Amino acid sequence: MIFREQNGTYRLEKYEGTDSSVILPEKVEGKPLTVIGTKAFLSCRQAERLILPAGIERIEDWAFAHMKNLRELVLPAKDLSFGRKVFLGCRKLEQISFLQTEGLYRGISYFLASQVRFTQEPPMDLTLAGSAQGQWRWLGEYDRLLIRFLDGEDTDGFEPAFIGWFNIEDVDDQQEDFVRERRRCKISLVLQRLFFCKGLKQETEEKLTAYLMAVWTTAAEMLTEEESVYSRDVNYFKIWRKIGGFKVLSPQELLERLPDGDPEIRAFLMECEMEETGADAFFANLDL
Repeated sequence: MIFREQNGTYRLEKYEGTDSSVILPEKVEGKPLTVIGTKAFLSCRQAERLILPAGIERIEDWAFAHMKNLRELVLPAKDLSFGRKVFLGCRKLEQISFLQTEGLYRGISYFLASQVRFTQEPPMDLTLAGSAQGQWRWLGEYDRLLIRFLDGEDTDGFEPAFIGWFNIEDVDDQQEDFVRERRRCKISLVLQRLFFCKGLKQETEEKLTAYLMAVWTTAAEMLTEEESVYSRDVNYFKIWRKIGGFKVLSPQELLERLPDGDPEIRAFLMECEMEETGADAFFANLDL
């Protein structure tokens, strides 16, 4: 690591290591590390977990940009100064955790990471999110913003990229891809909130459920994609049953889409199908 002294404190100029888990020091030569400099971790592909010290105050432009394998960021529970495009390209970020976790709901670290991953903007209100007393107020604000995001048009924010010769069909294709990814993003956020459901108000839950049912075709597609996070966790299929998903796609139809699926998921779906159709009818339909 390359550090530089500045006004009695140190800043990290550049990380040049290859560790998968990186822990930055509290102090350098007895003086606190307070700044992550511009492009300090730019395009660092080895780091999967990065832990910042409690004394960090500012994270400058592009500091973590294109850390393509970064999955967890651990930082102090205080509002930090963020530069521009700090998280650009951090598409695998799963958790933004805090140094002190006592009394904190674990789902918030996933919500923070989702907010950053999908918006490419710094996490909101870290002091509130990392406080045992304030976290529920933060979660209420997160839910409000989530509903507003779901209510927005899937074309919001679309800007065609004009490179060389183009025509209207090129723009249409770009918009179609944009809308598809926006919808999948929304579904991911809804499934995550229903998974980490503590503090979820009934009215909000009903809105999330209604959204999933409105886009059930894409939601079912995501549930059954090979090697997706959803097709490896039976809890998402339990969510599907709870929200009435079997009315639009039955357990048997899900089984057909998961011929080599997780054994726990297949057992759960088989049990649900037997409950809905009766054991005799279920086994009669099996191709043995």
